[in-house]
Amino acid sequence: MQASTSRRAVLSLLALAALSVATAAQAQQTSTASKSAEISVFGGYTNINSDYGIDRNNGVTIGGDYTRFFRFPVVPSLEVRGNYTTGLAVTEKSILFGLRLEAPFRQRFHPYATVLFGGTRIDFKFPPSPTYTYDKTSALSLGGGVDVDVTRNFRAKFDYQQQFEDFGPNGFQKDFTLTPGGFTIGVVYRIPFGSRHGPR
Repeated sequence: MQASTSRRAVLSLLALAALSVATAAQAQQTSTASKSAEISVFGGYTNINSDYGIDRNNGVTIGGDYTRFFRFPVVPSLEVRGNYTTGLAVTEKSILFGLRLEAPFRQRFHPYATVLFGGTRIDFKFPPSPTYTYDKTSALSLGGGVDVDVTRNFRAKFDYQQQFEDFGPNGFQKDFTLTPGGFTIGVVYRIPFGSRHGPR
């Protein structure tokens, strides 16, 4: 009777162990099945040093990313973003396109760097002359930041960008250049699609 009870206990333990292993394997398989691509959109409050006098500009930044996931530690995206900021001296509008490289850190934190190109326009609140009320040029923007997971589809965004703008001669200066830079605090909404197997 005692041997039978012991055998029953051993069989129960083996069955429990087998069930645990099967459950763990299924969980591992589920965790390694991940998205192959993702579209995300973001927006936030932007505060920059306009580099025109001592004024700081306030405004908004909106944009989006198309991301592809490969078996690399760095995740590439194509990004587009638009900025609109205004202050006492100038209003600045930019549309930028380019590359974003992300390196996930402990799953929740997603630091990244960006290299963006595009165009920018500044409108003077106090024009230097009646015929020179605005100017526009191409722009290079270098920056980076970190996105932090809040929920499954939402992240908080902390972003810094430095733009390099060369307007050329304007009648007042031989080389009119600005390098506005500042921070954006915002929200990211992610839309994953497709799936693949293997670690992200």
